[in-house]
Amino acid sequence: MRHITTEHYDRPTIVLHWLSAALVIMQWVIGRMTGLLPRGPVRIDIWSVHVLLGVCITLVLIARIAWRCSRGRRLPGKGTPVERVAARIMHGALYTVLAIVLVLGFANTYVHGFPLFNMLTLPGKQGIATILSVNRWHNLAANVLAALIFLHTLAALFHHYVYRDGVLRRML
Repeated sequence: MRHITTEHYDRPTIVLHWLSAALVIMQWVIGRMTGLLPRGPVRIDIWSVHVLLGVCITLVLIARIAWRCSRGRRLPGKGTPVERVAARIMHGALYTVLAIVLVLGFANTYVHGFPLFNMLTLPGKQGIATILSVNRWHNLAANVLAALIFLHTLAALFHHYVYRDGVLRRML
């Protein structure tokens, strides 16, 4: 058993973390399930929500980075030096891949010439090959992000239940 900590991140860091998590999970589920619906207004409306949630995640990501770089509380890493390096790499990968997913999502919306809520059609209709290519890259990046989130979650649970070192409690 390792040393237990009672340190916590500041409230904005915690709120932005869990807001990011909730939005990304919703987005991933919408992205996987909506394509199964028949084409029509309901499907377009759900995709429109997906697009708007992508904008929200972008704003949350920008806020997270700004907060982290300015006033966010930084806590010392836990574990061995190798574990601390792995944690830094994982967090960097999460931020980077999330940004890639967002950029590809906006590119995907653009190349589709997407009809937002069937009221406003975004410009940029491209050929089917471009649409399918950008869509595949967006889906791949989203799945890589999901895998990273899964590993991040496993690590947090491992710290909580095996090491019992308070790492998970710092973000609660």
